[in-house]
Amino acid sequence: MDTGGVEEGFNRRLFIPDVRGSHRYLRVTWHKETSTIVLSHWQDEVCLASTPVSLQDATKLIGLIVGALKEAAAASSSEAPETGLSAQRPGVSGWFRRRFRPPLAQIIGLQDRFRHERPARKSNGA
Repeated sequence: MDTGGVEEGFNRRLFIPDVRGSHRYLRVTWHKETSTIVLSHWQDEVCLASTPVSLQDATKLIGLIVGALKEAAAASSSEAPETGLSAQRPGVSGWFRRRFRPPLAQIIGLQDRFRHERPARKSNGA
């Protein structure tokens, strides 16, 4: 299988959608020949700007991202209500699961459900 010169399992290009939408995205590309990572801003098929980043500076960027994830995970876990299921902090992976898990239906006890659906009984005066 021809991987186009790309190592097996390694993608040299990443597309990240802009949270503002409007067909905007960030394209991150690894350029081995210049040892740079290029961050380029796109709207539809038009490149609006690009910034080549050295590997040394890329490590600083990664440090910033890791710090932001750590801080967000800590804030998220301190705001989460206690469930009594675990005394351990879930860490970054737990934060990702909570952040990106689709919302689930509310669980209602069977007795509570019937209590809300059953019409009130009228007394016969007896």
